[in-house]
Formats: sequence, C-alpha cells, structure tokens
Amino acid sequence: MDEQSVSLKVLPRLKPRGGLKVMYAAIRALFLRELQTRFGEYRLGYLWIILEPALHIGFMLILFSSLGRTVLGMDYEVFLVNGILPFFMFKQISTQALNAVSANKGLFSYRPVKPIDTLLARSFLELFLHFVAYIFFMAILLWFGLPMSADAIPQLLGCWIILFILTLGFGLIFLVLGDISPEINKFIATFFFILYLFSGVIYTIHIIPPAYQPYLLWNPLVHIMELMRHAVAPTYPLANGVSLSYVFVWILGTFFLGLLLYTRFEQKMVKSK
Repeated sequence: MDEQSVSLKVLPRLKPRGGLKVMYAAIRALFLRELQTRFGEYRLGYLWIILEPALHIGFMLILFSSLGRTVLGMDYEVFLVNGILPFFMFKQISTQALNAVSANKGLFSYRPVKPIDTLLARSFLELFLHFVAYIFFMAILLWFGLPMSADAIPQLLGCWIILFILTLGFGLIFLVLGDISPEINKFIATFFFILYLFSGVIYTIHIIPPAYQPYLLWNPLVHIMELMRHAVAPTYPLANGVSLSYVFVWILGTFFLGLLLYTRFEQKMVKSK
C-alpha cells in the first residue's frame, strides 16, 4: 500500500485547459477529419478543387470569346478568376454549413465539441483549398504573360479575409437553419443560382445601366469582387457606391443574427434526434 501511495504521489497533475484551448483542439481535430474525408467520395480527390473552377472558367471563355478578351482594360481570364473562386468559396462554406450538424451529430456526445466548431473547421478548410486554387490559377495566368499588378497585394489579401469573415456570418445562419429545417436544401441550389447571376461573377456591373446599379450593389459580394479586381488591375474602374463600409455592415448584421439564432438553438442542435 505504501509503494502504491508513493507512486500515486509522483504522478503529474493535469492542468485544466481553458475554453479557447479546448475549442482550438476540437476545431483542429475536426479540420483534420474533414481534410481526410472531404473528397473521399471522388476519385480525383483534391484535384477537384482545381478542376471545377477550371472547367467553369474554360466554359465561360468559350461562351464569351466573341465578345473580346478584355473587360474595361482587364483580361477576361483575370476577371473571371477574381469572381469565380471567391464566389465558389462563399457558396461551398454556406452549403457545407447546412448539413454540418447532421453530419457530426455523433460527435456532440463529447462535451468539448460544439456545433460551431464543425462550422469553423469546414470553413477554414474551404478557405485553405480555395485560396490555394486561387494562387494556382493566378500563377498560371502570370506564366502566360497576362498583366497583373502586385502593388495592392495587401488589399487583395484583405478582401479575401473580409470575404471569409462575411461568409462565416452567413454560415452561422445556415448552420442553424439547416438543423431547424432540412427542407431548406431543396431551395438552396436555386438560391445560389440566382445569387450567382446577381453577384457580378461573370460580368462587370459597369454594363448595367446606372439607374439600376444601386440595386445590384445591395449584394455585398459585388463590392468585394469589384475591390479584388481593382486590386489586381488598378486601371479597372470602381463603380460608384462600391464600399468596404457597406460590407462591414453586412458582417455585423449576419453575425448578430447568426449568434442570436445559435444561442437560441444550440441545445437543440447537440441533442440526438
């Protein structure tokens, strides 16, 4: 008994971890889990993150080849990359948020794992994958000799960060709505198709009559994409009304609504159905 008591005394005491450390550990584990299984159902694996926008960009180039190769002095290939990749990231994070709770329901029996952790893990993974794809396409365009400016790289990175934060706000809302009403998945494809058409992904808002441009600028994605294009091509003009301040208003609004919904329905989400 004495030897056992002595051996027990020398055992190191485990220090309790703070809330942020627990959350970081949970997100890290979920991130690695998503990294291993995200594209497991596809034979092409992670190459799909490159092939999907490549096919999309190629189709648009063929479709609009008769309209010319430039948009207000900016090569159309550069224009598309700075619209399609950011929109794809926004769409992917939002749609992944819809089923984040149902896909990880069994993990919520572990107290450190919260529904918001699944959203953050999936969101950081999508940011990593799409930003790597963005760098890949921009490097190819540079290799082919398409002119781009490197003077505003900090502004370009800032636009990506702001877009990601805005997407998290929307993802938080979709996280709760997807658990409350799984039927929302039936309408999400139509919603994103309409959003795609009104986000200036494949066309510049300068072709819209000035009287109707303010209606298009209600969409915060338009502001971010226009600022990205202006960063890589300073000669590309910004439309009147494009502003980061407006995007910050959307960020505050989406996070307020998202956190309000999350705190109201968190207990419901962690319970097994």
